[in-house]
Amino acid sequence: MNNQLDAQKKAFRIAAKATRLKAYNSTPNAGALIAQNIIQQIDIPPNSKVSGFWPLAEELDTVPILKALHAAGHQVLLPVMQGANQPLAFACWAPGDQLVAAGFNTLEPAPNQARMIPEVMICPLLAFDRKGYRMGYGGGFYDRSIAQIQANHPLLTVGVAFAAQEVESIITGPYDMPLHKIVTEQEVITI
Repeated sequence: MNNQLDAQKKAFRIAAKATRLKAYNSTPNAGALIAQNIIQQIDIPPNSKVSGFWPLAEELDTVPILKALHAAGHQVLLPVMQGANQPLAFACWAPGDQLVAAGFNTLEPAPNQARMIPEVMICPLLAFDRKGYRMGYGGGFYDRSIAQIQANHPLLTVGVAFAAQEVESIITGPYDMPLHKIVTEQEVITI
């Protein structure tokens, strides 16, 4: 990637984090509202393998989403870091399972949990646009993972965010993968 694009994305991420923090403080129940929107408005086939993610500080609380998916009968997966510049792996999770410390100050399933390929991937983001593009944290983990899975398997990609994280247009590079849906506390956006 070129240095100018990297600099633009870095500045964009700083502003997006500030916007997300305001939304986090003003909408503490967004995770529960998004969980309802996912369960009620997205047609996820029964018993699907659905990857979510464990929330970072000041990130949308995804625990209600994970629990709602589990209660609906889906096999919930969480990402497992495999190293820099590598796609993510996905391991099984259920409420009450012990998580272990992972990269980027997050948590992931214990190493003995079974790994599976998701059929639905719920993705974190700092900002999104109505074309389905997301601004991630800059590591490329989700874009690599989406590309790898979609090369061999059908995959529905769903971004979850506060409505306030919407922007007119995301700065994209050649490896950025658009999502199929974005779910906020206010709506489900289908691309």
